[in-house]
Amino acid sequence: MRRIVLGHRTDGQAAVLADSDVVPIEPALLPGSQIYRMWELDAPPQLPVEAVPAATSAQFFPGPGGVRFGFIVIPPGLSYEPLEDPAELAPVVSATEAAVPGLIGAFDDSGPGMHTTHTVDFVVVIGGAGRMRLGDGTDVQLRPGDSVIQNGTPHAWFNDGSEPFVFCYALCGAN
Repeated sequence: MRRIVLGHRTDGQAAVLADSDVVPIEPALLPGSQIYRMWELDAPPQLPVEAVPAATSAQFFPGPGGVRFGFIVIPPGLSYEPLEDPAELAPVVSATEAAVPGLIGAFDDSGPGMHTTHTVDFVVVIGGAGRMRLGDGTDVQLRPGDSVIQNGTPHAWFNDGSEPFVFCYALCGAN
């Protein structure tokens, strides 16, 4: 996915500060999934923007006042079933945490893929079809154009279709 960042030149005029493809993160624990971390803030932004931040923030999920913007691609048939052998699981969990710091800590054992974050999430489905399972087992079917405002609730994402399930997210850290 391509990221184009607009800002200001030193003379105050609008300018393209960056125009490049973002390399996806492919979490080892979620085979075939891709996370595109497009833009991240850990504090309210200061304008004018004259430079692109050097790297993504350390933690995937933002703290209060922080924002994360990006895309997630979930492949058809993603299974959250853990590996049988704990010796095989440990390096996969470690690799996932290294690639997406904070992700592992959001998951719990209440159901496959179930996780909870201290964020308000704005989600727009842009490709494929999928479903979101809530903590009580309710499934919400999603298709392109649907939007979800997720307010710190337990949930999990699934793709039962034959096409990648793609959505855009803005995660806003809550108090």
